Amino acid sequence: MQNALPEMLDFLKQVERKARYDGVLPVNRLDRLGSSLCSDQGEIHASVSFSTRAGTPCLDGNISAELELECQRCLKPMTLRFESSFHLGLIGSEQDIDLLPQEFEPLLLAEGEQSLIDIIEDETILSLPIVARHDEHCSELVGEQDESEQDSEEETYKPFAGLKDLMTN
Repeated sequence: MQNALPEMLDFLKQVERKARYDGVLPVNRLDRLGSSLCSDQGEIHASVSFSTRAGTPCLDGNISAELELECQRCLKPMTLRFESSFHLGLIGSEQDIDLLPQEFEPLLLAEGEQSLIDIIEDETILSLPIVARHDEHCSELVGEQDESEQDSEEETYKPFAGLKDLMTN
């Protein structure tokens, strides 16, 4: 079993140490994420590392999870499996944003310690689809609508199709 991730860290000290953390985060600890889900069961697997790249202190991370969302077609629960990565450039002021290489998203540091859990929760929320839906037909009504749309596309009347024959003569 993996370890729990630390709650609060001084990010700049972690950069100096080139620290790396791997662990799991129970979904039921994340209130903002929980409001988007059908169930607060499950875990987010996260791996984060602090380093310096291109002269910029940075926080790189990978997250993966299986979350239960509500399908917006049928309004029934569905399981979403996803993996995501993020690359944050740690900056001390808003003026430093323009100096940040394009590969990084800016993260404005506060004095002292910051919550690593909040960063992981934010990145998980950003990874969720805007509209969650099953990949396959999830209700009979949706399947019937898709079939009727395909049928109507095949029966489309093309009034100028005969002109093609007239132009070749």
